[in-house]
Amino acid sequence: MSGSDGLAGGIIIGNLAAPEPLPFKRVLVANRGEIARRIFRTATTRGLQSVAVFSEPDRGAAHVRDADIAVALGGNTSAESYLVVDKILDAARKSGADAIHPGYGFLSENPKFAQAVVDAGLTWIGPTPDSIRAMALKIEAKRLAEAAGVPLVPGAEIDADAPEPKLISTASKVGFPLLVKASAGGGGKGMRIVADATEVLEAVTAARREAESSFGDPTVFFERYLTGARHVEVQVFGDAQGNVVHLFERECSIQRRHQKIIEESPSPGTTDKTLKKMYAAAVSLTKEIGYVGAGTVEFLVAGEGKGQEFFFLEMNTRLQVEHPVTESVTGLDLVDWQFEVAAGHDLPLSQDRISRSGHAIEARLYAEDPANGYLPSTGLLAAFKSPRSGADSASTREDSSVETGDEITPYYDPMISKIISWEGTRELAAKVLADDLRNREIAGVTTNRALLVAILESEEFLAGTTPTSFLEDNPSLAAADPVPASGRRKAAMNAAICLAMTAASDSPWRQTIPIGWRNVAAVPQRQVLEFETAGQAETLNVDIEWRSPDEGLVTVTLVDPLGGISEPAVEFRVPGGLARDSYDGFDFPLEVQFDGVTRSVHVGCDQGWIWVSDSVDSITFKIPPRFDDPSAHAGGGGPSAPVPGTVVSVEVAAGDVVTEGQTLVVLEAMKMEHKITAAVDGVVDEVLVEVGSSVDAHQVLVTLKSEDLKSEEEASNGAGEKARKKSEEKASNE
Repeated sequence: MSGSDGLAGGIIIGNLAAPEPLPFKRVLVANRGEIARRIFRTATTRGLQSVAVFSEPDRGAAHVRDADIAVALGGNTSAESYLVVDKILDAARKSGADAIHPGYGFLSENPKFAQAVVDAGLTWIGPTPDSIRAMALKIEAKRLAEAAGVPLVPGAEIDADAPEPKLISTASKVGFPLLVKASAGGGGKGMRIVADATEVLEAVTAARREAESSFGDPTVFFERYLTGARHVEVQVFGDAQGNVVHLFERECSIQRRHQKIIEESPSPGTTDKTLKKMYAAAVSLTKEIGYVGAGTVEFLVAGEGKGQEFFFLEMNTRLQVEHPVTESVTGLDLVDWQFEVAAGHDLPLSQDRISRSGHAIEARLYAEDPANGYLPSTGLLAAFKSPRSGADSASTREDSSVETGDEITPYYDPMISKIISWEGTRELAAKVLADDLRNREIAGVTTNRALLVAILESEEFLAGTTPTSFLEDNPSLAAADPVPASGRRKAAMNAAICLAMTAASDSPWRQTIPIGWRNVAAVPQRQVLEFETAGQAETLNVDIEWRSPDEGLVTVTLVDPLGGISEPAVEFRVPGGLARDSYDGFDFPLEVQFDGVTRSVHVGCDQGWIWVSDSVDSITFKIPPRFDDPSAHAGGGGPSAPVPGTVVSVEVAAGDVVTEGQTLVVLEAMKMEHKITAAVDGVVDEVLVEVGSSVDAHQVLVTLKSEDLKSEEEASNGAGEKARKKSEEKASNE
């Protein structure tokens, strides 16, 4: 296996005692990305062979490269590949797999799939089909929890054919604000927050559509939205002999669109008294249903101190995304525990032998732009490198789905990696994690790195006072600047000089023309770079003056777009001088001398991106093309797709009169829906897509005429173009 992800916090691979032999030898993981790689890692330590399955977009993915055997499923979307039971079972047959692990998401909480695996004579590494049936559907889980005396958040079921008046009356009884939630699955999919009765029908329709796409089940229900509450969950494990233990709690209150992005253990805001009650409730419910395997009982915690209360949310009958947090504080391998339980063995440890130490925090790194409505980002990952050079420290772990050179596609969830820190104190764990995020080299796609760092360094997080509404209450964090302006200007100078050096070394006239030579000496050698900040591109112009190439000395000056000097000239020195024939594929160290201080940095460049890393930050710039791409200006104006995706709903037809802000088309990308809206009042001239259409970024979806039916030329050149630009800015994730 090529995966190098390690385990932090004293993780023990396997059981504490010498493990018994397992009755299966080859494990197929019916999943993708980082969770598939994670399971393969433990499989290898137990001497098991690993089998990957993959869709067409994942043909060259990291989890496919890691596996001993890989089987193609065909198709692009999850509905065409990872959600097709017959394809998964056929892959097991072809590969000779005798066990299947579902990972999380996809079919992991589908009792029909679990039963099909068992009926096929394969070992199912997960809860029994009966356990999944009891808890995987949230509506049924609430009934069982209520019968067991566990306090519930107020809510209501919804009939599949309920008319709009019935939906509104039911929602009103629950009370606003409320959540529309998918009964199957999780991860924030199929979930909408509703402020008042006017939003009910649209929220139910969208949640049903997303739930059907993600989990194959459109059933949704209402639940009161508790403000100011925390999201705290208890990890449980059961075996076939009836033994059940808990492995403490994780707090998951930092969420965007009801999907967790930072998780930790211990919970900083839950009292010991509340935790003891939660542990007991979680274990009691797990025993009540005869649960076997790994599971998580999730709660909302409201209030502080003696008045603190907790309410049952749901039980996830699978391994959680955030399971490394528990592994880090307990030193246990939960995947290995799953193998043991699936083999029919007793739980590796009894409750009195399970302990935890230190504090662990996990951050989910997403390919998305928080400053631009969390818009997903796709493309070639030109650089993806940990500041630890791929080796985990004693206190830091990474579970990643990607490596440098991988393609980020629009078909699946945008999470690309999880970074987990473990330290003796919460404050130190937060600092280590923030430093790791800030220093890693990432180029080619936009990520939420700056947001994660801003959260970890915020006063509220460090004080442990962050409810589930934290990001909604602090929208400025989404627009966090990843580095100070002064830092990126210095980095731009480093990047510019390296680009100039590489161009010189690659020139066929390298031996006859001095480096930095130009026809008109008075005109400076200039490099233009772009930096994305808060959803906008900032242009930086760097002028270069070669002083002594043989000694490796060069002076650069940053100028503003109007030509004024923005920064004083900076002198650079390159180890070995500039007169070199090769620069190692543009991946080399640079020494910067400025104001009497020498500083070492690392610069890399690929696929139109250049990044500069030092001991403080890693900053990425885009290298704009020398000439505009004519195709970028081709085509008519109108609302366009902000990202590549699939059309899931067309809300208008030619001739319809629309108003500013009205939804025209709904696009699905990376398992999230995006509304494409009208930026101006007008009349639909032509709808250029239909449900099921695959579209590219910036592809025009609908053309509009101005409302008073002026000429097509005037509408296209005026309102149409304005609509195209504004719709890209206003396209929102649902």
